[in-house]
Amino acid sequence: MRRWILAGTLAVLPLTAQADPVALHDGYGYSDAVLRAELARLQKLSTHRGAPGRLGAAGYYRVRGELDTSSKAAQQCLEVAAKAPPGTWKGIVFLCESTLAGNALIEGDIAQWATRMQNVRSEYAREVVPLLNAGDEVLDVTRPDFARFLDWPRSSLPAPAREHDIEVPIQLRNELPSITLTLHARGSDAAPREVPFIIDTGSARSHISRTLAAELGLPVTEGFVVSRVYDGTVEQAGLAAPLDIEIGGQRVRDVSLNSEAGREIDLIGLDVLRALGRLRISRESLTLLAPDSPVACERRMATTSSLWGAFYQQRYPIRGGTENQLMLIDTGFNGVFQMRGAPRSSVPAAAVRRKNVITTRGAEDIAYAEASTPVTINDTVLDIPVDVSFQPADLFPSSWRIGYGVTARYDLFMDVPDTHGCLVARPPKPPLLPPAGARP
Repeated sequence: MRRWILAGTLAVLPLTAQADPVALHDGYGYSDAVLRAELARLQKLSTHRGAPGRLGAAGYYRVRGELDTSSKAAQQCLEVAAKAPPGTWKGIVFLCESTLAGNALIEGDIAQWATRMQNVRSEYAREVVPLLNAGDEVLDVTRPDFARFLDWPRSSLPAPAREHDIEVPIQLRNELPSITLTLHARGSDAAPREVPFIIDTGSARSHISRTLAAELGLPVTEGFVVSRVYDGTVEQAGLAAPLDIEIGGQRVRDVSLNSEAGREIDLIGLDVLRALGRLRISRESLTLLAPDSPVACERRMATTSSLWGAFYQQRYPIRGGTENQLMLIDTGFNGVFQMRGAPRSSVPAAAVRRKNVITTRGAEDIAYAEASTPVTINDTVLDIPVDVSFQPADLFPSSWRIGYGVTARYDLFMDVPDTHGCLVARPPKPPLLPPAGARP
């Protein structure tokens, strides 16, 4: 883990090797609170007078997924800061501009993101760089080539309203859920192409392999977002030219997919799922729900994200024992319930097991122990089997996630644009054989 300490007011800390989100440990506690969805902390900040109060409100609504309201508060933050004497709120413009840029990227407004990030980079050079040690940098700010994306069309326009539920069959690809999409490339004489894509609710943005992009005639513009830092190497995604994606007859227009050299995988992430609206993921199908279809819950999810929007996830609130937790919804992982970050010393050596788990980043060999723990889900206390993993935690000291394997017992409900969702228990399957002693 790399840690950079900035003199006085800031510390920059990448948190994981895989997704590598960056928290700025600023004097307001803002970036940390947005990254970890700490609503109480942001709400307290929102009560402050002046620009810090508007900043707190911007973060509060980002976590709740109310991006329009978040952006309004961040814009007000900039307006208030512009009227104050220089140096009144150190770093506030950098943080407010970063929030606006991240909101734009999450909503698919790539040109607005690029424009805002140029402002962020200017503030970064003015206020942050003088505090950094030689060679240190905030990669999300320094590495992208923003000028290449200033005129990029808005990505993943919302699908038209549907009158009834649409069920799209799921097939397994390497133990992960996959659906068949119809791809409509622009400016191409080729017929529409049907291609399987993995559904990855743990991915902020959808991805297309370089092979498929070339087959469709989609040029890739390099220098988009930093995708991860792995073994000290910075990996950066390019952005493929827009195309339309059709899912069960629903058309999502102008989808610009990330594309990383050497990553031969095709998946849809939260950007496309946001455009599709209310949906349910079961063992057998992805169901696109009509606006008036009843759902079993109206529980609000929490958004965890970096300020600049490249790292962005949805999580279900749960309660384990006396502690509230946030559980990542990650169908790009083949497991059921997993908790990372447990100390190896907490489990007898004889109880330690090893196995491979599958993710959209490849197979991962983990050491773990099997456990059963009471967890409150949807106001119901359940004893659930969980893999207690000794892998490094990501984002939280005890990092909970559920994978596609959970659909053996539950359906996953998500409304990404409205930030609502929950687990819905499936009715038990009837036994194959009648109970002993039952009459024929």
